[in-house]
Amino acid sequence: MRTRWVLLMAAAVLPLAGCTPSSGPPAPSDVTHTATQVITQAPTFVPRPARTVKPQPPDSRLPAGEVERRCPYIASTPDENPKVNVADIEGDHVYRTTVLTLLKPVGCRFYFYAPPFEAIADIVPHTFPTALDAHNAMVLTATRTGTQAMGRPSILAGVDAVLYRTKFFGPDGRRDWACVFAKGRLMVVVHTQRSDTSLNALLLAKAIARRI
Repeated sequence: MRTRWVLLMAAAVLPLAGCTPSSGPPAPSDVTHTATQVITQAPTFVPRPARTVKPQPPDSRLPAGEVERRCPYIASTPDENPKVNVADIEGDHVYRTTVLTLLKPVGCRFYFYAPPFEAIADIVPHTFPTALDAHNAMVLTATRTGTQAMGRPSILAGVDAVLYRTKFFGPDGRRDWACVFAKGRLMVVVHTQRSDTSLNALLLAKAIARRI
């Protein structure tokens, strides 16, 4: 989709001339010239539609672009880091951690330890040409792929965020909480399977924003 802006140029008014003999040419009347210029703007960022994430039982074959590996931004369990980890912040045990290799920088996903082995959280980064582009994309992501968007400015120095509800864990419909934040040229979406509170998504976003 392209955004079209219509600009109305300033009108030029010709004043009445002085008195002329009746036999001469008719006096000019007021004339207003209006020019319309159409400017076409390049397409803006289009957020990926909200979607649920397929559960991954033990030893299941992961989708293309997803490999079992430790996340570079945050520990998965207290064994890896007893102070800051996904299991404690999100409130669910993590048995499997994957890296989303098709993203730049890479993303991460964390799966629950018991049936249905659903994803309990993930990290989806996107790099933009400028910080302004990243900030605008943050707003578009929250407002176009979710509901109940709530701005959270300065969750860390220079990092703004928006909390919103969206799809993630299938049975929850569109009620799972996510947090999208902008840090420089990066926009990062943090999904959780929590439909009862937005706090977990916000705390995960803060922890990740310190490292990404």
